[in-house]
Amino acid sequence: MYTITVAGTNGKGSCVALLEAILISAGYKVGVYSTPHLNRYNERVRVNGEPVSDSLLTTSFSKINKARQSISLSYFEFGTLAALDIFSLQKVDIQILEVGLGGRLDAVNIVDANATLISSISVDHVDWLGDDLQQIALEKAGVFRANQIAVCGDKAVPQSLIEYANKLDTRLILAGHDFDFKVEDNKWCLIAEHSFSGSYPLPSLQGAHQIQNASAAISLLAQIQNDIPVQKQNIEFGLQHIFLKGRLQQVNSLPDIFLDVAHNAESANALAEFVKTRNCQGDVHAVFSILADKQLDQVVQPFIGLIDKWHIAPLETARTVSVSNLHRFLTNKSAQHCLIYNSIQLAFEEVRHTVNKEDLVICFGSFYVVEASLEAL
Repeated sequence: MYTITVAGTNGKGSCVALLEAILISAGYKVGVYSTPHLNRYNERVRVNGEPVSDSLLTTSFSKINKARQSISLSYFEFGTLAALDIFSLQKVDIQILEVGLGGRLDAVNIVDANATLISSISVDHVDWLGDDLQQIALEKAGVFRANQIAVCGDKAVPQSLIEYANKLDTRLILAGHDFDFKVEDNKWCLIAEHSFSGSYPLPSLQGAHQIQNASAAISLLAQIQNDIPVQKQNIEFGLQHIFLKGRLQQVNSLPDIFLDVAHNAESANALAEFVKTRNCQGDVHAVFSILADKQLDQVVQPFIGLIDKWHIAPLETARTVSVSNLHRFLTNKSAQHCLIYNSIQLAFEEVRHTVNKEDLVICFGSFYVVEASLEAL
């Protein structure tokens, strides 16, 4: 079984979904383990694009629970072992494992991957990883192995990542050095010295940042062609058919409503740039909340002067920021309208049914926001 591990601060899920779509198109049986889920736990474990059944999951959980005896396993360790067990039983050709947090100490790192992709490197999970980019990069580089193929899609790669790869003799392929991209009208061009360079259709996932993710995923596939051959037509199919919940997911038109899991500075900036491209003729509304351990100021900053009305509520988790603190922060940052609701579901329903057709609504700040918004549809 061939293993691809995907790490990074933002873009991991998109890179995983694109690799999955391309490889399935090429005829491989593909297993994907990704976190978190939005509606059902089964979303975390997919075989050929479909969430696995309850019975497969519960059978694996029971097997692991019996085998562990007195060994303590975390929620994520249980889930990772179950996914690996299911992929083995299902005899997948390729398993794609998404790192949940960091890399070095993440549960998926028990597997020595054949190839690794790091989508981006920025600050997130400060309580666990700190705010030093050099150290964060080292944590993510913990998924590297000796003589392994690895691709980094971040042009501003910290030197610590490069030095660690050199120390291990990992063959590291870098965005901005070994490959690049440029956008041309309704297509984009991958610039590289390999057979997959050239023009491609824009990804079906919206947002300019998705081209960065696509260029990294395709560059990884170019490096592993001897082991996992695909055709350019498979890549084009994957780009046009990729779908991922909560990544600039449009759930309504007139008014346009988008759901996005942006919850840190980098992803918030990408979402704000997308909002600017919409040239909204009405008001821009935000259904918003965030976890207390996130950098609220850096997530909100790109939207100051961009959002006309904020609609805020607590998240259904003990980790939520208090709605009073959130309201105080937003009203101090901006004189714009800020309304408080008892839940994200209520906020979403109220906004959906009262805004004008020419308005734009974005729901963001956490996976919990997207989950609650989807449940309210």
